[in-house]
Amino acid sequence: MDETWIRLTISYPEPDDENVDLYFFEQDLYALLYSFGAATINEQDASTLDGKSLPAGTKRLLCYFENSQAVQAAEVKAQVEQKARNANVKLDASLESFDDQSWKDGWKAFFKPAQVSPHIAVRAPWVELDVPAGVETIVIEPGMAFGTGLHETTQLCIKAIDKFVSDGHIQSMLDVGCGSGVLSIAASKCGVPVVRGVDNDPVCIDVSRENGEFNHVNAVFDDTDIWDITEKYDLVVANIISSVLMALREDLKNAVKPGGHLVLSGILIEEKQDVEDAFLSDSPIRIISETTMGEWCSLVFEK
Repeated sequence: MDETWIRLTISYPEPDDENVDLYFFEQDLYALLYSFGAATINEQDASTLDGKSLPAGTKRLLCYFENSQAVQAAEVKAQVEQKARNANVKLDASLESFDDQSWKDGWKAFFKPAQVSPHIAVRAPWVELDVPAGVETIVIEPGMAFGTGLHETTQLCIKAIDKFVSDGHIQSMLDVGCGSGVLSIAASKCGVPVVRGVDNDPVCIDVSRENGEFNHVNAVFDDTDIWDITEKYDLVVANIISSVLMALREDLKNAVKPGGHLVLSGILIEEKQDVEDAFLSDSPIRIISETTMGEWCSLVFEK
């Protein structure tokens, strides 16, 4: 029996280097959609197979809500439109009832497996990937809202984890905002003996545990808040939007052992200096490296 869903379609100018404010608008837009319980968000532009008909420079989001969320969907549409007016962004939004379920699996065609660091590759259960000897493959069911493990911000973290494990013996790692658990799984597969992932979303914890079990790793996942964590870790990794990173900066730094390292990702290049300044202010840590990929960057600190 087919379910009925509500689809919110949002079209707006695609962010680019000439209008960096659109990046921040888009980041707030995603946060708003997920906070209202969007089951999934399908992102389209002229470069995607399902967005070929879009004019160049236009981006479209197809956001799906359960039929019982009609009131929430109408409210989020109003807030999206208000946010666009406040930001002076030209945006079109519409709501419709939607019965076709093909969207649930159609996104799978766009998941491409890849080796993302010297010792870690990522693939979904429905694709195969041949890797050289010595490369561990993470098989992850990305779901529709928890990340594929191949986003630039995630790749930056995996590369950093791989490097730290290769350069020296890391005994413990904390993954803050673990999402699908891919970073914790990567650390375990690289040989870190104690790995813990935390997230304030219990659904993410369930997904992370399932992915960890599927990959036969011993990473532990729980919904403990970062400010309640008393243990110290050799490596702390957080792939979260910049505003949240800065809000949690003291808690993140406190979780790092003396001599340990903190890896931050989820940072737009335009936000890098703000994040760096926030973490270095009145703090016994120093920045030791930064890496960019696309429009994103990661920062590595030593305590």
